[in-house]
Amino acid sequence: MVPAQNTSSTADVTVVLPFYNAEKTLLRALESVYAQTVPPKEIICINDGSTDHSVEIARKFGHDTHINCQVLDLPRNGGVAFARNQGMCRATGKYLAFLDADDAWSPHKIERQWQAMEQQNLDLLGGHSAVLRIEQAIPHETTSKILRITPVRLLPAMLSNPFHTSSVMMRRDTSMHFPQTGQLSEDYALWLARIAADWRCAHHPEALSFMFKQAYGDTGLSASLWRMQRGELIALLSLGWMTHPLLLALAIPFSCLKFGQRVLRTCSRSLVTRMGSPSG
Repeated sequence: MVPAQNTSSTADVTVVLPFYNAEKTLLRALESVYAQTVPPKEIICINDGSTDHSVEIARKFGHDTHINCQVLDLPRNGGVAFARNQGMCRATGKYLAFLDADDAWSPHKIERQWQAMEQQNLDLLGGHSAVLRIEQAIPHETTSKILRITPVRLLPAMLSNPFHTSSVMMRRDTSMHFPQTGQLSEDYALWLARIAADWRCAHHPEALSFMFKQAYGDTGLSASLWRMQRGELIALLSLGWMTHPLLLALAIPFSCLKFGQRVLRTCSRSLVTRMGSPSG
């Protein structure tokens, strides 16, 4: 277990952590929350119909650490968007911080984002998650005390998703939810909707969250890439041709171009792996 957390102050933040059959990674994610320099108000873990030992891990973590860790059991697997929405309905914090069960946070993540949100009156703040190897430890150092931020505008966000979900902290709004389309990029659709609604959204360049796989095409399956592309197109089109015709006319061809590049990179990565294998 990680060292005892600093309980001298608590951020008014609810951590929303959905999981599905994540017994191999869930404890790492939870321990990265427990290691925060400023702890959150609560953690809401949403069991999205797991059939492994994930639920026992989440409950034991709450019992062993005495942190406010609630486990919400869903009767069936409804998908990550549905699970996040259920967690958001239970949240009581002023802000929501999302963490996927196979990702992890820097110890300064909540403290620095929460302070930036409060001091600069932001509605949503996030960035990209750095990629680590499974055996790598989560970096603890921080490059500066003040988190540098850049406002996010709609067109740049339509051309490239500015946020990885596990990096995002946002103002809690009871009328807000992730679209439950069953597609990938449901989170991207929510970010676009908030930016289009004139929320004060900002991006930070520092790596405060981490994932342990490639951002796309990690398995080399083109079918997964197509699902991602289809979800991205649905997210873009959800803004509406009547409302944003010029922006969509720019963003959709650019999205298709990126899809082609992803396929080429994934195929190249797969080819290099095969050539380097003993049987290649």
